Amino acid sequence: MKKNPAVLKKSLYYLQRGEISYLLSKIKEKLKNNLSIIKTHFKIVPDKYFKQFNAEDYSLMETTIDIIIPVYNGFEFLTPLFDSIETNTISPFRLIVINDCSSDKRVKPYLKQRLEKFSKAIFIDLDINQGFVKSVNEACKYTKNHFIILNTNTEVPIFWVERLMYPIFSMNKVASTTPFTNAGQMASFPNFLVDNNIFEGMNVNELDGVFRNIRPDDFYTEVPTGVGFCMGVNYSLVEKIGFFDEEEFGKGYGEVNDWCQRAIQEGYKNLMVPNLFVYHKHGGSFPSKEKLDLMKKNSMKILKKYPNYEKSIESYIKKDPHKNLRYILILTACSKHEEGIHLIVDHALEGGTNTYSKNLKKRYTKERKKILHLVYDFYANTYKLYFNYNSYHFSFTITKLEELESFFVHIRLKEIFLNSLVSFQENYDVLTLIEKLTLGNGANLNIPIHDYYPICPNYTLLNSTGEFCEIPTLEKCKTCMKFNKLEWKKFFNSSTDVALWRAKWSSLFRIAHTIICFSHSSKILLLKAYNDIDQDKIKIIPHETPYLPVVHTEKTILKKTNTVIGVLGTISYAKGARVLKTLVEVIEERNLAIKIVLIGEITEHIESDHFYITGHYLREELPELVLEHKIDICLIPSICPETFSYTTQEIMMMQLPLMVFNLGAPAERVQEYEKGVVLDKDYVENIIQYVLK
Repeated sequence: MKKNPAVLKKSLYYLQRGEISYLLSKIKEKLKNNLSIIKTHFKIVPDKYFKQFNAEDYSLMETTIDIIIPVYNGFEFLTPLFDSIETNTISPFRLIVINDCSSDKRVKPYLKQRLEKFSKAIFIDLDINQGFVKSVNEACKYTKNHFIILNTNTEVPIFWVERLMYPIFSMNKVASTTPFTNAGQMASFPNFLVDNNIFEGMNVNELDGVFRNIRPDDFYTEVPTGVGFCMGVNYSLVEKIGFFDEEEFGKGYGEVNDWCQRAIQEGYKNLMVPNLFVYHKHGGSFPSKEKLDLMKKNSMKILKKYPNYEKSIESYIKKDPHKNLRYILILTACSKHEEGIHLIVDHALEGGTNTYSKNLKKRYTKERKKILHLVYDFYANTYKLYFNYNSYHFSFTITKLEELESFFVHIRLKEIFLNSLVSFQENYDVLTLIEKLTLGNGANLNIPIHDYYPICPNYTLLNSTGEFCEIPTLEKCKTCMKFNKLEWKKFFNSSTDVALWRAKWSSLFRIAHTIICFSHSSKILLLKAYNDIDQDKIKIIPHETPYLPVVHTEKTILKKTNTVIGVLGTISYAKGARVLKTLVEVIEERNLAIKIVLIGEITEHIESDHFYITGHYLREELPELVLEHKIDICLIPSICPETFSYTTQEIMMMQLPLMVFNLGAPAERVQEYEKGVVLDKDYVENIIQYVLK
């Protein structure tokens, strides 16, 4: 309530109506839900994650950077490596290439031929294989400034040198810098500590394009060791403490860890560079058995020499400081690749609307679509986003609408499925944002009509006297908005200008790909408000309702002296709570042999021997509950025109007698149902007379 005054307004609404028990049950439910969400969601402020890349922000002061490339065989890697360096290295650089006596006779002539294009390049050709450590140390003798070690089995993106070396030039005591990669232990993306294939088969510039626009400031993170596939090195520190230890680490593995630990002892730090991705085709440096032997032998040396090293690694892995950043990068990269993201926009008020979006997500998951589910939680006053694609499932929150808009600048959308906007605050601005996102992405906008929110902020279309308004003139709507005190007003946080509201929604309908109605009656009402909608866009697709068996009540009826009316669902004012209360009062007053059993919940407080409430139920329990409570006939007491009614469908599937009022989708369905009756106004009296008859 402190964070969202609208919740206080809503609570006062229930208190004024005497609906205290319902209010308390909802508070308990929401507290439980929000506490569980706190544990699983992380909060982002988009401007702390994203910043449009500008090369001028990463000045290396025209310093020539040496790029040391140790080569031992790996002929298949050389062309993509040198092509990427030649194309994507912008700052002044010099190549220092060491051919460590490659046994593949194609390597040496190829290197000499490629280096002809680089006039300042140094080529070192060793007659005897020295191994990685000695080769790199040999090359270091030629360096006079900060330098880079780069493996042959890599590909680099545009402006890679600038981003890799920037921390060494601009921050104090940075020993080494390591970029993200697909296969690089703590630097691995998308999965931490795993040798991944490159994400979604993207090329290095496509994927790095996502990393490039990350704001690095809050994500430069100290690591216990750099990773030698691509590592920026501080030359000043090398001059002070030397470089790789040839005696201890022979042909390789462990030498980088050792040097980085020595750097830490000198008061320096090793940083991960969060806004750079370099492609690493792992497995090209050593034969697998030789590498495993070296790993085992040299790891023991590291642990012996640095007793706290293992703990520092374990601590880093436990913290996983880039976990949330990787999630945002995964989502952003998914949106850039192939078809883009399918955005579902929804409220968190529960009910049939949320059931529909859950089923939609299940279908999209089977179709391997990349799903981002945007939910506004009215009670927490925050936007919750759930991403779902293949093995990637995570959720995060964004607090402000302007931050949400800032976030979507970086996400490409294929589809916007506008499931429901009920309870969203800053109502008109939300509609403007949806239009902007649709047009800006060239996305398919699909709008289901779950309720009549697109027609009026008062989504039940009940007027100030609690009756269906019939969608009158805008002038009458204006008067209604002024005096109407129903629940919609507790969700709606803007001034109620129906003309502006219709204009905003009309713009969305014009650019919509499909408008989904779940009944003919809802289509008729929609067209009454918007007679200029292209009717070819409107598809009538009734909800799919899972199977329920037929319930045979004949035996229970013969042994009874009273009639039991069954009501299903959560019954609010619009769903007929007052009707039920009045009905119970009349039954008591006349001492009729009628009992009402509500399988569900109700906002009104009703105490009577003629009324029983089961509370929350599971759908599959319905047939058993109908038999247990000896229900003879069901009632849909809704006083608003429903767009569809799951409970109507469920009752018909169980083949139970059914009463509905002459409104909306229930009346449309029951007119064709042999066990149903459609009742006109004077609802309470007509219910009683029909039951007695």
